This record gives sequence, structure tokens and C-alpha cells, in this order.
Amino acid sequence: MMPPGGRRSKIRPPRKSLIRSSDLSDSSNPNADPTVDFDKNWLILANAISQIQNKNVSNLSYEQLYRKAYALVLRKHGGKLYEHVTDAIRAHLLARREYLISVSANHELFMQALIQEWNDHLQSMKFISDVLMYLNRVYVKEQKKLLIYDLGIMLFKDHVIKYNDHEIGFKVIDIVINEITKSRLGTVITSSMYITKIINMMELLVESSGSSEYFYGDAYYQIYFEPKFLQSSEESFQALSNEYISHGLGTKFLQLTTQFIKDEDNRVRFYLPPSTYPKLIDLMNNIMIRDKLDKMILSPNQGLEYWLKPVVSNIFEETNVETYHYADLKLLYNLVGRYDGEEYQLLRLRIKEAIITQGNSLPEYVRASIDNPVNKKPVTMNSAAFATKWIETVLKYRDQLLLVWKNSFDENLTIEQTITFALRDFINGSNKRGAASSVNAPELLSVYMDYYIKQLTKNGSSSKDISLKSGDQTEELISNSIQFLKFIKDKDAFEVHYANHFAKRFLKASNSSSKDVEEIILGSLSEEMGTSSFDKVIKMNRDIRLSRDTTSDWKKYINKQGNPDLLEMDLKICNVTDWPKSMTKDNSNEGLIWPVQLRDTIKEFQEFWRNAKKNDNKSLYWSPKFGSLDLRITYPSRTYDINLSTYAGIIMLLFAPAEGSLAFEENRQYTYLEIQELTGIPELELKRHLQSIAVAPKLRLLVKSPMSKDVKDTDVFSMNKNFKSPSSKVKVLTISSSPARKEEKEEEKEEIKHNRRILISAAIVRIMKSKVTVTHNVLIEELIKQISRFNPLILLIKECIEDLIDKEYIARDLSSSSSCIYNYIA
Repeated sequence: MMPPGGRRSKIRPPRKSLIRSSDLSDSSNPNADPTVDFDKNWLILANAISQIQNKNVSNLSYEQLYRKAYALVLRKHGGKLYEHVTDAIRAHLLARREYLISVSANHELFMQALIQEWNDHLQSMKFISDVLMYLNRVYVKEQKKLLIYDLGIMLFKDHVIKYNDHEIGFKVIDIVINEITKSRLGTVITSSMYITKIINMMELLVESSGSSEYFYGDAYYQIYFEPKFLQSSEESFQALSNEYISHGLGTKFLQLTTQFIKDEDNRVRFYLPPSTYPKLIDLMNNIMIRDKLDKMILSPNQGLEYWLKPVVSNIFEETNVETYHYADLKLLYNLVGRYDGEEYQLLRLRIKEAIITQGNSLPEYVRASIDNPVNKKPVTMNSAAFATKWIETVLKYRDQLLLVWKNSFDENLTIEQTITFALRDFINGSNKRGAASSVNAPELLSVYMDYYIKQLTKNGSSSKDISLKSGDQTEELISNSIQFLKFIKDKDAFEVHYANHFAKRFLKASNSSSKDVEEIILGSLSEEMGTSSFDKVIKMNRDIRLSRDTTSDWKKYINKQGNPDLLEMDLKICNVTDWPKSMTKDNSNEGLIWPVQLRDTIKEFQEFWRNAKKNDNKSLYWSPKFGSLDLRITYPSRTYDINLSTYAGIIMLLFAPAEGSLAFEENRQYTYLEIQELTGIPELELKRHLQSIAVAPKLRLLVKSPMSKDVKDTDVFSMNKNFKSPSSKVKVLTISSSPARKEEKEEEKEEIKHNRRILISAAIVRIMKSKVTVTHNVLIEELIKQISRFNPLILLIKECIEDLIDKEYIARDLSSSSSCIYNYIA
């Protein structure tokens, strides 16, 4: 009996009695042997093959069939046997093919029948291969033919699948693709297992290549199924993605596309071999994501602008009104990552554009949030109110973006870098669009720091109290300032603005209570940018220390002298070479007539200054432009200690006796021209300070006749007998001077430009000295690499080059006509 299919028995060679020795000697004429009759033996083998194909093997003797095939091969009938076996299998397959055609109308029954035929055929080929094992071992090996099992597979491919111009093959391909398409459209199909088995079958139907059938090429799957499947998939992806886009909603597109991709990924892994997976995934990513996603990102309906809107709107709300779209942005990130998982170029580009657009809108949001409807005067872009609100808003905006980055973008470092660059661009006005173009970030940071430093150093607080009371506030100010400073490109401009505000704080302060806070902040800035960057401020700070020491020495001196006419002074001694010119130039006392109450103190201090060894070669000039006076003035209501500017104090001392406090009983009157003549105060300053003490509605120390907002030559001034204040200590603020501020800003611009010219010229000389000869374009590139403190303008670079040529540091190479070349002159 034949053993069960798939089981291998050990084959013993036939007994010699089956083949006579005389027959073996006549191997050249096999037909002469009556025991080896091919036709007779073939009838037995053919019947056995038919029984095997009809699943009737119970009555077959495996050993007997093997010996007959063995005898035929041994007597040189191998080729004829191979051909007859091929014909028998072919005939059987053609018959079964007719059956498959008859059931092809019912797709599921057709697939089931095809799989059954394929499985039966493989099983029968195992049995047939076992019977013809000796044929495989000898004839097939010598002639390089297909093994019987492989022959059966090839015959199935040629006479079932490909027969009659792929009648069954193309039909089953169409059915499988049809079923998968229905699954993509959401229809539940019951043919999943059939599809998998059919695809496995097509993978085994290998095409032979070359002249020898021994070598194999691609399978039926790769040659016929895969191309049609990919083409069909492309059409499906296009149709589905167009349908998703037709909704016009970015969020819905993300959700539908993500869900489809997830389902398709599971489908592909279940049905298809690994070789098709990357091809189909690339096709799907390109059609459904790469070609469509950008349109949805830019969509006005639930696009990137919509997804990022809460980042801005919630900053200006007390509670988060709008829900953050972390989930939508996460879907967006994942979709882009499917085809650009390393660079995320599209996402980074659109995020940068969106951040710059939102950033450019922040100034208007800020102005709207701080504008007082009662006050018709709009908030200016360089005011302390705007600067503090804008910088705090930008820092909050940055924090909001980092939350999006953390929750939606997997903390991707390249996207974080993009966010940083986008923040830097709109903060510095690199994209001149909208309101951001008028924002001067370096100046606003300096205004922001100036405002909070003043808040931390209120008059009347000792340094120790400040350190204890506002240490956390100081740390917060430093932290916020350093974070914002990192975004500023023109750090040299910030240094100039900070130096000016630093000088003003010192010159206008009534005491030195800001010492600790100022030095802590200056130390932090120097650590961030380098001590050489704040060289000017450090020198000014050195003068401040000297001023404190001199003030202390002066107090000791007057106590020792015991002269009641000598006044205490909080001295501020500035080296004119280090301090801003707008605050130190033309500050001599020529033309100014100091009040008699101050002359003895001024004269005594000058003597005290000259006697100090360290001041032998230093000239001293008194400046009334900055500083203040503390005056005790007695009005009918009460006596007040009033702090006011030096110029205003000089005016008020006109109304006092030579000794003692200012008293209302004096009842003196002066015209504007008399005050000008008696004080020598310049006209612009005189009018400004008279407006502050005689016209300002709240703290009117003097009265003007006639009453009007403007100060005229004919106006008469006298003490205000009706002056009242809830506090005995009064501080009089001076009306700001627009021309002075304008002059100061022009000076700042010139100083920034002058400093940049020095840095650019030095860098050019360094580059030329190292390279000797260099083209214009290379020089520009190297220069931009070396200068990191600001963005050098090409026009300014050209001016510096021309200046160096005039000074004969470098020269143009006149022999070159193709490009501009410079030579270093040693």
C-alpha cells in the first residue's frame, strides 16, 4: 500500500531477480528486454497517477510503482517517462480548468474552488514525486529539467492560470482586487482567507527565465498581480483623498486619512507579501499625504491657522476659552512623518510661517489690551506699558508653543529649532509685515528691564530690604530678560539702549538703593554675553562705586567741619568719556546762576575734590540737567518735604530767603523774564520745568498769572497758597521733553552705527590678513560668519571696505576683470 502523503519511506534497491544480468549487458537496446516493456509499465504508472489525482490511493502499492519507474529510468526510458508524466498532468489540469470555468460566475465559490484545486494538485504532486523519486534523482538531474513537483507547479500555472490568455489568472486577479477595494470602502468582506491563499498561490507560480528551465525568474504575483493591484490602489487612493478634501475641513481630513492609513496598513500586512508593502505604502503616502496635505494645512477652514489659534487667543484670556488642538496637530505631525520622517520640511515651513504671522499680530493685541478707552492718546510702541506687556506676551507665546511641541510633535528637536528661528524672526522684524515691523526689540527689552528695575528699587527701601522682599522678583526679571535676549539678533543695539537706561537710572535716582539689584542684573547679563560686551556699562558702574565712596567721604567731611551751611549731597560723578554724550555734553555751569543757598556747598566741595590725591588731574563740572533737590516748603496748610529736579529746585529757591526754609509768607512774585535772568536756565528747560511746577494740575507748587497751559514771557509766578497734598512727602515729576528724547534716540542710532563700523572694519582686516587676497563675495561670507552680535547690512559693509581702501589697509586688484578682488596691504 502507498504510504500517506508527505511521508517518506526508505527506498531499497530492487532485488536482482527482477532484472536479469543478461539484460544489464544489453543496455544499448532496452526494448530487447521483455521485462521492461515501457507501454505496459506506463499504463500501470499512468493509472496510478490518475488514481492519485482523483484522491484514490488506498489500493496503490508505492513500492511496486517506484520499482517500475526505477526500471524504466534504468533502461534509458527517463526522457519518455518525463514526457508522458507531463502529458498526463497537463490533461488532468485542463479537465479541472473546465470545471473552474463553469463555477466562475460565483466569485466566492470560484475562489474557493481554485484554492481547493491548487491544494489538491500540490498534494497529488507530492505523491507523484515520491513515486518518481528515481526519475528526479537521475534523469532530471542529468538533463537539468524541472523536478516533478516543480513541473506540476509550472503546468498548473501554464494550463490553469495562464491558459487561454490568462482566462482564469486575470479573472482571479480582478476578483481579489475587487474584494480589497470593497474593503477599503468600508464594506465587510467574507473572502479574506481566500484572498490570502490565492496571493500565496500566485507567489509560488514562478516564471522560468533564460534558455534553461532550471533557473527561475519572478513569480506570477510580481509580473501580473502586483502591477494591476498598485494601479488599482492608486486610483482608490486618489478617489478617497479627493473625497476627504471635498469636505473642506482640515481636521476631518486628518482624521479620515489617519484612520484609512491605519486600516490599510493592517490590510496590507494581512494580505500582501513583504515585497509589496513598501511600494504600496509609498504610493499611499505620496497620493494621500504628500500631494494633498499642504492644501489642507493652508485651508482657511480648520487649517494650521485654526489649530494654532488658541496659542494666541488664550494668552489674552483669564481662562482658556478655546480648546487646544493638540490631537489634530499630533495627527498632522504623524502624517508628515510618514513620508518625511527625518526632516519634516513641509511642517517646519508652515509652522514657521504661521508663527511669524501670529507674532506680527501680537503688537496690536498688546495695544488693544492696554489701551484705555477714556484716554484718547494711544499707547506708543516704546512706552514702558507696551514694552512690558509685549515682552511678557512673547514669552507666554513661546511657552504655549513649547506645550504644542511637547504634546503634539514628540519633542522633535528640529521642530523646536524651527520654533526658535520663527520667534527670532518676528521679534527682530526680519519679515517686515504688519505691526511687528515697527517694534524695536533691543530697545523694548531695555525699557522692560528699566521699568522692573525701578519697581524693585523704589525710594525709601534699603538694599537689604530689597534683597529680602524682592529676591524672587529679581530672579524672575533676570530669567525673563535672558530668555528674551537669546532671541535678539542685534545684541549690540541692546547694549547701547541698556547703557543709556542704566545711566538715567543712576543720574535720576535720589539715593543709591538700587546697588544690589543693578549689580546682580549686570553680572547676569555679562555672564550671558561676555564682560567685553558690557565694557561701557561696567565702567559706568565703576564710576557709581566711586560716587558712593565720595558721598560717604563728603558726609564725614562736613560732619567734621561742623558748618551748618554745608549741605549733604548724594554725589554722582561721571567720566564723560564713558557715559552717554546726550547726558554729559554741554553740562558745564557756564550761564547758570546757582542759588545763594548752594554756593558755599559747591565752593567747599570743589576744594574738597581738589585736595583728594586721586583727583589731581580731573576737572569737575556741575550738571543741573540730572539729579534732584529736597526742599522743605511751608504752605498755609502744612510743611512739606518736596523732591524735585535740580532746575525746578533752583527756580523754587528764588522764592526763599537766603536762610531757612521756603515760606509762603514771603509772597514773592517773579515774571518769566526775571526768573530767566536770575537763574540763567536755558529757555527750553526753563519752560519745561515751570510747566511741571506751575501748570501741572495735581502738584502745582507755584501759580501762574494768567492761567494757561503754555508759559509766556509776560507770565507772573508766585507761591501757591492753596497747595495741598495728602502726604507730607511729595515728589514732583518733570514733563518729558520730546526734542531731548529725539536727540537721545539719534545719538543711540549713531553710537550703534559707529560701534558696528569699528567691529566690521576690524573683522575685514583680520580676514584680509589671514587670506591676503580674497574676492568680494568670499569676503562678505567670511564677514557674516565672524560677526554674531548683529546682522551686518551690506551697505554698511561696503562703506567700511571703501574706508579701509582710503586708509590703505586693503586695495582692489585692478588686474582682475571677472570679479572684484581685494589685496591686503601689509
